[in-house]
Amino acid sequence: MKRHSFFILCALLGLLSATAADPGKLCGIVRDAVTDEPVAGAIVRTKTAFATTDSEGRFVLSRRAENDSVSFRCMGYETLTLPASVDLSCVRLNQKVSQLNDVIVAAPDIYAKGDTLVFNVANYADAKDNAIIDVIKRLPGIKVREDGTIEYQGKPINKFYIDGNDFVDGQYGLATNNISHKDVKAVEVMENHQPVKALEGIEFSEEAGINLKLKDDARSRWVGVARAASGVQPFLYDGSLFTMRMAPKIQNMFTLKADNTGWNPANEITDHDPDMMFSSDYMSALWPEYISADAVVAPLSEKRTRDNLSWLANAITAWKSGETSMRLKFDYTGDRLDYNSSVVTDYFSDKIPTFIQNNTLRTQNRNLSAQFYSETNKRSYYLKNKLTLSGIRDRSNSTITGSYDIGQRVDRKCLSAVNDLKLVKRNEKRLFSLISRTYIGHRPDRLLVSGDENAVQSVATTEFRSTTESGFGKLTRFWKFYLTAGLDLDYHRMDAALSGLGKFDNSGVYNAFLSNLSAKPQIDYDRNGWRMSLAVTIKWRHYSIAGQHNYINIFKRFSIRRQLTSKSEISGSAAYRLGSPQPYLNIDARVLSDYRNLFTAVNPDKYTQDVAATLSYRYRNPMKSMFFNVSATYNYCRSSIMSDQQFIDDFIISTYADRLSHNDTWYLKGGLSKGLGHSKIVIGFETDASFASASAMRDDAVIPYRQVTAGIKPYLKGSILRWLSANYESEYGFSKLCIDGESSIYHTFHQNLFATIITNDNVQFTAGAEHYLTRFPEGNITNLILLDASAIWKVNSKVRLTLTANNILDKRCYEYVNYGTLCRSEHRFNIRRRSLLASIQYRF
Repeated sequence: MKRHSFFILCALLGLLSATAADPGKLCGIVRDAVTDEPVAGAIVRTKTAFATTDSEGRFVLSRRAENDSVSFRCMGYETLTLPASVDLSCVRLNQKVSQLNDVIVAAPDIYAKGDTLVFNVANYADAKDNAIIDVIKRLPGIKVREDGTIEYQGKPINKFYIDGNDFVDGQYGLATNNISHKDVKAVEVMENHQPVKALEGIEFSEEAGINLKLKDDARSRWVGVARAASGVQPFLYDGSLFTMRMAPKIQNMFTLKADNTGWNPANEITDHDPDMMFSSDYMSALWPEYISADAVVAPLSEKRTRDNLSWLANAITAWKSGETSMRLKFDYTGDRLDYNSSVVTDYFSDKIPTFIQNNTLRTQNRNLSAQFYSETNKRSYYLKNKLTLSGIRDRSNSTITGSYDIGQRVDRKCLSAVNDLKLVKRNEKRLFSLISRTYIGHRPDRLLVSGDENAVQSVATTEFRSTTESGFGKLTRFWKFYLTAGLDLDYHRMDAALSGLGKFDNSGVYNAFLSNLSAKPQIDYDRNGWRMSLAVTIKWRHYSIAGQHNYINIFKRFSIRRQLTSKSEISGSAAYRLGSPQPYLNIDARVLSDYRNLFTAVNPDKYTQDVAATLSYRYRNPMKSMFFNVSATYNYCRSSIMSDQQFIDDFIISTYADRLSHNDTWYLKGGLSKGLGHSKIVIGFETDASFASASAMRDDAVIPYRQVTAGIKPYLKGSILRWLSANYESEYGFSKLCIDGESSIYHTFHQNLFATIITNDNVQFTAGAEHYLTRFPEGNITNLILLDASAIWKVNSKVRLTLTANNILDKRCYEYVNYGTLCRSEHRFNIRRRSLLASIQYRF
């Protein structure tokens, strides 16, 4: 008993010493004396040292005898000087009040507050804007992709907040597409944002977070928008209701929408947050989806190609209990799509005939999910638990003519449950983390092919996976040392059966058990603008499938970042990976992925080596509204197996051969964005280029190939005059494929111009055109011109009437070309016909 008491006493003393304040430090929080909000970017100075407060208003300075006072300065606040001997745990700054006679001082377009850039929405908005996303698209340094993903300086953001609240959890399309820009005071971009407060100053992020700061009159009351629309050719409708309330204790958001005008519910319901649970070498999916008969890649924007019938229902409720934030979320989406397309594929071989396919396809998707989320996010302690339940039902039916006359039907179901747990505890010298993910899912897929031969492919999988990772870190002033250990267990059962194809028929039940034991030491250095990190991950992997297999995997990564000035930084990384074969390669069943393609795996039992290096530079000057980024990446892959396409009878069998293969890839990416005319106009460009050299096999013969691509996308958008707003974007693309010394080249050019005439604050007219040009390898050229127009009448501050005409020339087809592995495909894709839509919108 005495021995146990001694150990308990030692543990208590250790905890007390770990949590005690360091007497050699001056530390505290700087807050606004009126709002009590943390003041970020304040300069804290003594005679011998200075520091800048972080996003939480915290500061740390060394305590010395000669430092008898501490001063606090920040733009917009009165300077405060205090004796170093007083309590500095909470310092409050008074806002500076200036009186100017007959002078109106306007808020700046953009200004920096520590690591946060603040965009004044009123200075960027114009009369034609409806939702806040219309303003975000014109902010310098920010790019909004077609699927709704927001990027800053070329990288997707890692968090999206509304008044500092993360209650949309990555589904920020719901907010950005519906919240009025008039309800938002500022868009705040938090550079190098670390969402977990306990990891601030420990794990550094290159991604930014975005916060919408609402106006005072938009808080604590219900705001929203209701919309109803109807149109012709064919009969069109669009109805939606969005409402939100951001109160201090509880936050709510509800969305209902039904539409057949080309809108995609995925753009609003998709979770854009990156998976930051585990380290970068974590694989979220270990097993492939075999059946892909209904996969469609649309070549144009979705409003041109989606012949849809779509539904969306979403409800989010968030509240706080003490220091713990909780959230309950329900999602339902339904999507029915009709496609008509054709493709002609040339395999660059006299032995393989040209393949022709005309496809009439209807897909139907239903997705229902529920989620409970709780989070405690403090500097000393972080705890997150997220439970997600989901059910998915996909069906498709297609009629195919051309080289074959057949029909295809696909039926998929998926039921899954995922629970994520993350715990981080820290003090000034130590860090502890515990991360866990548990997944269980069942997925029965079925493909039916009808024609001269009727075939049925069924693939039913059941999976249970448990991943746990625990880490310990020791923190010093400049150095940080970590040791992380993990255990990943996965049970996977696959019941596959193929019938109706004679010699290809097969069936079997495949049980797999995977275990993965890992250890990762890591060392970080941070001083005087230099940040360096070196990590080595060693894994023992065991596969119990088609025998027993054991592997040792190694992953090494070194990264470095240098803050050159307050406006620019350069970063680089290098990585090496020695990896084992993927587990699904040990399942030797032949699986029919569509009516023509079969996949059969091999058991390679051999390693793959990868080398990657990246160098990037970023520059931003908020005062001049200029943002620039450029990066270069090199990847090299060496594998003991090579992909092999075997053309047997009417089928293409994709497999692997026991042959050494190499793959070299260079990739360049960059962009420039500049605000002009007090940021009323934004100009810029994006550019990218890639060079790849590799080999593939066809009918057991090795064929080397090289592919080169390049593109540039200049743009101009904003208010040219008080009564004229314009948006111009263009994109030029070049692609070249070389096989056995023979080259094939095609060019693409796309441009669009939309101009809005604002006759007064209530009436505006918009007209625009899109132009698509494709120059095929043989030299022939196709052009497609699409014209649109709209008129808007703002009856008052709440009611808005709109009349829209799309595809006025009633163009029905788009032709384009692309390259695959050792092949070229020329496509024809049907687009939506001419339409006229009248709508009424009410904001409250």
